[in-house]
Amino acid sequence: MTKLADILISAKTTLPWVLTSIGAPSWMISLLVPIRESGSLIPQWPLKHRIERYVKRQRVWRVGVLVQALAILGMVPAVAMLDAFYAGAGILILLVVLSLGRALCSLTMKDMEGVLIEKGRRGKLVGIASGISGLLSLLSAGALILGKEQFEQVWLLFIMGFASVLFIATLPLSLALNAEVESENDRGGDSFLQTLKGDAALVHLIISRCLLLHSALIAPFFVSITTSQDDTFQLPYFIAASSLAAFLSSYVWGSWSDKSAVLTIRIASVICVIAGTAFYFCYQMGSLWLNVGLFFLLSVGYAGVRTARKTYLLDIASGDTRTQYVATANTVVGYVLLAFGGMYAVVYPLINEHIIALMTGFLVLGLGQSYWLKKEK
Repeated sequence: MTKLADILISAKTTLPWVLTSIGAPSWMISLLVPIRESGSLIPQWPLKHRIERYVKRQRVWRVGVLVQALAILGMVPAVAMLDAFYAGAGILILLVVLSLGRALCSLTMKDMEGVLIEKGRRGKLVGIASGISGLLSLLSAGALILGKEQFEQVWLLFIMGFASVLFIATLPLSLALNAEVESENDRGGDSFLQTLKGDAALVHLIISRCLLLHSALIAPFFVSITTSQDDTFQLPYFIAASSLAAFLSSYVWGSWSDKSAVLTIRIASVICVIAGTAFYFCYQMGSLWLNVGLFFLLSVGYAGVRTARKTYLLDIASGDTRTQYVATANTVVGYVLLAFGGMYAVVYPLINEHIIALMTGFLVLGLGQSYWLKKEK
């Protein structure tokens, strides 16, 4: 349910469309993914020290879910009542709040998965959850496609409100979960730099992940470039493409990750590179179906990168060490994301569609870096 809510309020599809449809400044689109991702990653190191006090990690996870639900709920009146600039600014501010809740969930969900699911089945767990949420989101996109264009803003508000409801609905459903994490090692006092120096596999994973972030960063530009060519209500098609990609590929990626997360990262990276390259050379054709098809291909690759790197991190550590690794990796990636976001907000108005080529180049570097990752199985 939380994955379905993530898809419906995605910074790669729904929010870029919201900002475009209300006439918010274009530079705000460049900040959506960096804020969403870095805002949930940078706070994780200081949060780690507070979370370690709580043996029952599921309680902290519920707090994070509630914060996300309230942040999304606040976006609805912002879009409905405020002028373009202030509505866009309000969405960005609430996105920061949402990201803080996501930071709590990110840290604690890894602990919950590590305690409740044994090694060799974790990739399938991530894949099944993503696949089911993708199917449900695909049905939601189908309902939007059947809707009339004059109800565009009503549909946008409905999507946002429904995502908030989904988060709230998970709270009673999670009462049956009990994930207790006791300290298993003496690394809890390690500093940020000591943690990085302590495991070369962690360092290489962070570098690879920072480069492959572009599988997410590039997605909003697929949407915004297509929107600039045709201002009809196309959002449902991109949501459908993303959802179908998750539904069709997530279980496969999860199964492969359980066998070799490293190899899965490489295969998924190749798919992202192909999608970015093809879009750069074909977007001028102005074909909605071609653009959506390439967005689907990108989403398949992104699902693979995300599932594999999560499984990899779950498998190379355990207990509090896993929490420490997650916090360290996510904090570094968060700062890098913020730097990329600021750079692209400045560069995008200058190079326009050529930003696709730039980001695809970083994906190629990420593919090369993945060959430094050690085998985790």
